[in-house]
Amino acid sequence: MKVAEIVVNLPLDKTFYYYIPENLNVFKNQRVVVDFAGRKMMGFVLKTFEMESFSDIASRIKTKEIKPVLKTLDREAIVDDRTVRLAYWMSKYNFCSLGESLFTIIPSAVKEKSFSHEYKYLKDFKRLTPEQQVAFNQIKNSIVENRSDVFLLHGVTGSGKTEIYKYLVRTALENNKSAIILVPEIALTPQNLERFYSSFGDEVSLYHSKMSPSERLYQWKRVFYGKSHIIIGPRSAIFLPLQKLGLIIIDEESEPSYKSNNTPRYHARDVALYRGKTENAVVVLGSATPQIETYFYAKKKKFILVELKKRYSVKLPEVSIVDMRNEEKEGYNVISSELMQQIVNTLSKGKQVLLFLNRRGFSPVLICKDCGFVFECPACNISLTFHKIESELKCHHCGYKISLPSVCPRCNGVRFQEIGSGTEKIEILLNTLLPGYRVERMDLDTTRRKNSYFEILRKIKNHEVDIVVGTQMIAKGHDIEGIELVGVIMPDIMLNLPDFRAPERTFTLLTQVIGRAGRKDQPGKALIQTFSPEHYAISFAKDQNYEGFFREEIKRRKEFNYPPFVGLGRIVIRSKNKKKLDEFLALLRDFIPEIKSKTNCEILGPVSCPLEKLKNNYRYHIIIKSLERKSIAMVVDAIKNFFKDSSYVNYVYIEIDIDPLSLL
Repeated sequence: MKVAEIVVNLPLDKTFYYYIPENLNVFKNQRVVVDFAGRKMMGFVLKTFEMESFSDIASRIKTKEIKPVLKTLDREAIVDDRTVRLAYWMSKYNFCSLGESLFTIIPSAVKEKSFSHEYKYLKDFKRLTPEQQVAFNQIKNSIVENRSDVFLLHGVTGSGKTEIYKYLVRTALENNKSAIILVPEIALTPQNLERFYSSFGDEVSLYHSKMSPSERLYQWKRVFYGKSHIIIGPRSAIFLPLQKLGLIIIDEESEPSYKSNNTPRYHARDVALYRGKTENAVVVLGSATPQIETYFYAKKKKFILVELKKRYSVKLPEVSIVDMRNEEKEGYNVISSELMQQIVNTLSKGKQVLLFLNRRGFSPVLICKDCGFVFECPACNISLTFHKIESELKCHHCGYKISLPSVCPRCNGVRFQEIGSGTEKIEILLNTLLPGYRVERMDLDTTRRKNSYFEILRKIKNHEVDIVVGTQMIAKGHDIEGIELVGVIMPDIMLNLPDFRAPERTFTLLTQVIGRAGRKDQPGKALIQTFSPEHYAISFAKDQNYEGFFREEIKRRKEFNYPPFVGLGRIVIRSKNKKKLDEFLALLRDFIPEIKSKTNCEILGPVSCPLEKLKNNYRYHIIIKSLERKSIAMVVDAIKNFFKDSSYVNYVYIEIDIDPLSLL
């Protein structure tokens, strides 16, 4: 009789043994169904072996300590050893169980369903400019010579990085290799699928979480069996088991969406670097605004820097700043008089306008004018956002919502005041001030319905919209030819978040949204409305000067000891039971000095998170800083084991995040 070593999708740092009934064909790297603690679960077979090699198996079967495998799910393996090794690496790197990492990677569906689209194969390749050709040649040689080099392709917005990507993919195919192309958002996959399918036809497959599990299994099998050699998708596409992987491209590599917010908290860039090294593939990190750490490593020659300094066939937009402190003296308007004048001028020429405000809803705060009561979320202790069109107050963190009350719950007053502005307020204001013009809002509220996002984009591209009001989803990666003017409203919202990456995020988003102004042969304009015109993130974004921003930001990172000068680890400790949480934190605070005495790490906390209560969970965190990753790992392991050995495991939950992108 044979026995299978199996892992399940639970946060348990161990594997489990099940015996294989004679009527089942169970093999290594197969998905199966097992009985785990009284419930049926999918398991993954790590290996099988004869019962004799495990001396006490027979007695454990008799006592039902070892149960049978109930069912097999695969007739043939859809996973190879590369994927299992990747899962082992992820579990160690991100401090999670093997099961959690493995089941993040592999498909969940049993039956497959084909995926189709309407794009055409046109063998479409544009001639590269001299600057693009130089960049392409630098990277091409590494693909041809089978080197696992890492490149940073740093090109200004509109410099034509996508065309270089296509030539690099063609080089990979010509050398009998395959390619992964990562994009930061699912919304950008149709645009990129169309671009690459027009050049490579059925070699291209798509993979993302909005596809059904059966469609994802179909695409997984296509690349696993070598029927497709190009995959396009967001971060989850990095896991696909392409044969003879030769090229990984991460477009807009600085985007935080490449980092998972759930266990395992992996970053697609880290996975790409691992796969590039272990599978001998070239990695290309592309961005107009690289993450500070990435550019730092390129400057230090850890990555190879390739630059594109010219915009493809059009000049960069003309950008100016409106100092809202002066506007306020004249009577504050959310849209300044200067921006409104530019909007009118642009519309009169039949061109389109994009207004960017990274906050949805009508206003972020609703207050009673009689007693000062602020409507807050009971689960998050954060003010509820007023949505005027739906007449509701909503929490944007947990989804809690209530209808707009007719009276104040504290004093029964009926006079309410909206504080601050969101995209809904801008939309309503524009419809009032500019009747006859077509205003479209693009944020999470207007794009919830299936395909609504793409329908709004279609209307914008077909010039069925005059003014677009949107959050960050409109800032990224879209080629919309008719937009001549971009207005940025209140970037101060992003700038003032209590997070060391806030300036970098602000600069990146401003650079991206400004880059939407003027495409192809049409120059554009952009106005930034701000109360902080002197802040370096805003002034350098105005000048589209990444190098200047990097120099200023890197000084601050060094001064305050943040990445890239140290590694960073974060442990969030949360619980719905405040009393139990406080008790555990008291014990942990007594234990921290013992850890500090054994390591060179700087350990901050535990202290309350900036967002102290979310979804009824009270949250505290510990920040760990060290030049050595091993030291961070030692601290994390020590705290993890301290927690496991405590009596609070049923009341408290810990989240481990290595190289966190947010400290909120």
